Amino acid sequence: MTEAGTPCPLCNAPLAARQLAETTGDEAPIRLTVRNLPVLACPAPHRYFAGQKFPIWLLNVLVDEELPKIPAGKARGLIFRKYACGSCGAPLPAAGGETRTFSTSLAWHGTPAFSVEVAMPMVRCAGCGREQARSGEELAKLLPSALVHVFMAAGIKAPG
Repeated sequence: MTEAGTPCPLCNAPLAARQLAETTGDEAPIRLTVRNLPVLACPAPHRYFAGQKFPIWLLNVLVDEELPKIPAGKARGLIFRKYACGSCGAPLPAAGGETRTFSTSLAWHGTPAFSVEVAMPMVRCAGCGREQARSGEELAKLLPSALVHVFMAAGIKAPG
C-alpha cells in the first residue's frame, strides 16, 4: 500500500502528501474541477491517490450525495429522448441553457479539505420557471467519466 514516507514504486524517492492546485476533467456537457486534490507525490513528480480507496469514495460521495442536490429533470423515451421538468412535468428544451456551477467541500480520512465543482448547462422550465439540468440520470452516467479525466489530467498513477 502506498503511504506518505514510503518509497515511490517508480523511483524510490520518498512520497509526501501534497495538494494539486486545480485539475479539470470534461465529459460533455459536464465539466468537473477539483481544487486542492490530495495526492501522494515524489519530487519526480510521480503522483498516486491519497489512499487506495480514495477514488471510489470520491465517486460514491459525488454520485450518491452531491448530484441529488442539483435540480434536474427526467429523461423519457428509449429511442427518441425527451426531457421533462422534475417539478411539474412540462417539456424541457432539448439543448441550450446557461452554464451553472455547483460546488462542495470534502475531506477524506485526515487529508486537508478540497473542493469539487460541477459545471453544466441548466435549462428553465417554461411551465413553472424552475432552472434545472436536463436529466439527473444523464448526470450520473457522465460524472464517472469526468472524474477519470480529472485523475488523468492530474497524472495520478494506478496503485501498485
